[in-house]
Amino acid sequence: MSEVLAGRRGIFAKELFAPELPVREAIVRAAERGFDGLYLGSPASISPELDRKELEEAGQLAKRAGIVPGISAGMLNPYQPGRSAEALEAGGGDLALGLLRLIEAARWLGQPEVMLVIGTEYDRFNRSLEWSEQLSAVASLLRRIQRDVRSIGSRILIKTHQEITSWEVARLLDQLDSTVFAAAFDPVNLIVRMENPLAAARRLAGRIGQVHVDDAKLLWNGSGLARALCPAGSGCIPWPELIGQIRRSDPGAWYWGELHQAELVMPLLTPGWFGDHPDISLAEIASWLAGAQPLVPAPPSLIGVKGERVTGLLAFLAAS
Repeated sequence: MSEVLAGRRGIFAKELFAPELPVREAIVRAAERGFDGLYLGSPASISPELDRKELEEAGQLAKRAGIVPGISAGMLNPYQPGRSAEALEAGGGDLALGLLRLIEAARWLGQPEVMLVIGTEYDRFNRSLEWSEQLSAVASLLRRIQRDVRSIGSRILIKTHQEITSWEVARLLDQLDSTVFAAAFDPVNLIVRMENPLAAARRLAGRIGQVHVDDAKLLWNGSGLARALCPAGSGCIPWPELIGQIRRSDPGAWYWGELHQAELVMPLLTPGWFGDHPDISLAEIASWLAGAQPLVPAPPSLIGVKGERVTGLLAFLAAS
């Protein structure tokens, strides 16, 4: 197994603890488990009013425990404002202002990097609004705030979520200040767009701020392939090679254990699928076809059955 740099292994709080566990207790317990970081989500989950004193106290507790807090600013698609409820509330209805306030709140917690998700698969395949137009709106909003983000001293990490490809993230980053924006690299989501994670990591090399650790298998389902989630290290993600490659290109990247929740279908045999993925090459798709499991009854879903996946995730992170 390739080694993740010491001091850069964390896990999402939702994977270790029941949601109702107070954040301060979760920080202490994460430290007891030997983690370097705990992904807490939105600053509003720690202080709903984004109270500076409360956030700084939580940040100081984490620092004393040796835990780096992972922070997310949620979703940002200007055409889907309903998904950005926390940012809208923080900004009094102004999405850009709310996003800046969440980023500033993360700074009070001691975290200068904030993850951002653009949308969902629905957005990419929304026939009433071109995906390219939605990405243009995202880029426009991010350009509006980049000077303020720079002044706060923070960096936004755009996640390779289920709806977006590494090519599209790279093009977004090309339009933005490279000191203010980078990528949150999630290979289990990249395979939903049929990307080879090793090739995607080369496309984003030098701009990866964090890596999301999980795994999945690809199964033939008649119209294409389906993503079946599985314990880390037992699926199709070439983790040892991938970690080694990212260590060389982005030695400062963090590695966060995160269990995904959606078992998605990639109907690449359906007419129009390639038109929706203009960047993908046959060579990259071919890298999956030989390794996909045959058309057989799907194994029992592991969604909602966290025990086996959490055990696998902890063992993987401990061995990395």
